[in-house]
Amino acid sequence: MDPEPAARPPGLIGAVDNVLRLLRLFEDREVLRVNQVSREMGLSRSTVHRMLTTLGHHRFVVQDEHSRGYRAGPALVDIGLAVVQNMDVRARAYQALVRLRDETGETVHLATLRGSEVLYVEGVESAQVVKTGARVGWTFPAHATAAGKAMLAQLTEDELTARYAGVTLSAPTERSITSLGALRAELAEVRRCGYAVNDGENEKDVCGVAVAVKDRQGRTRAAVVVTGPRSRADQEWIDRVSRSTLRVAADLTDAIV
Repeated sequence: MDPEPAARPPGLIGAVDNVLRLLRLFEDREVLRVNQVSREMGLSRSTVHRMLTTLGHHRFVVQDEHSRGYRAGPALVDIGLAVVQNMDVRARAYQALVRLRDETGETVHLATLRGSEVLYVEGVESAQVVKTGARVGWTFPAHATAAGKAMLAQLTEDELTARYAGVTLSAPTERSITSLGALRAELAEVRRCGYAVNDGENEKDVCGVAVAVKDRQGRTRAAVVVTGPRSRADQEWIDRVSRSTLRVAADLTDAIV
C-alpha cells in the first residue's frame, strides 16, 4: 500500500514527494513493476517509468533482467546502512565523550567526514566558565580542523587527491593551511604521532586535538576531538589531552562493529 500521509502539509514539491512515496513502496515488497506502481500511486505509466529510470541512473533501483521488475538498488541500501552505522557510532560514543570531557575538563565532540568538510554529530560541553561551546550540527572545512585532519590522514594519497580535486582550501583564519602540499605534510605528521592538532586554524582563539575512530574492520568512521581556548592550550595541555583522546578513541574502535 502506498504510504501516503493522511494530510499533506503546504509547500510539498510534487515530483520529490512522488519519488519518495515510490521508494517507500519497497518497505513491504521486494519487486515493483511499472503497472503496479502506476495503479497504486495514481500516476501514468510514462511518469512512473521516468521516475524509475532516473532512480536507476543513481543506483537507487535496479531492474531485474528476467522479470523486468525493479528492486531496491545498492545506493538505497548503502544509505540505510550508513544511517544505522552512524546511529550506532553516536550511541556508543556518547558515554565515552562524557568520560573524556570529565577527564580533560574541555568540550568534546564526535565528528564525521563529509567530502572536504567535517560535521559535528555529537558533543558534550565543558563545565568550565571559560570554554569552547558545543558545535553539534555545524560543518567546518576539514583541512582547518583537528577532527578533519585526523580523518583525512587515514586516506591514501590518491583518495586525498580525488577528494580535493577542484576544491580551494579556504582560510578561516590567518593560521589556516591553504595549499594541498602543506596539508599533505601536516597529515604525514598526524600519521606519525597518531593525533591531529588545530592551533587556531578554524577559529582563531580555539585549539583542538583529535584522533580518528575506526571500526573493527579498520574503516575510519569518525573522529573524537577535544577543544579548548588557545589561552590555556600549551604543549603540556596538548600532551595531556592527546593521551586521553588516544585512549578513548581506541576504546571506541574496540566497541564499534
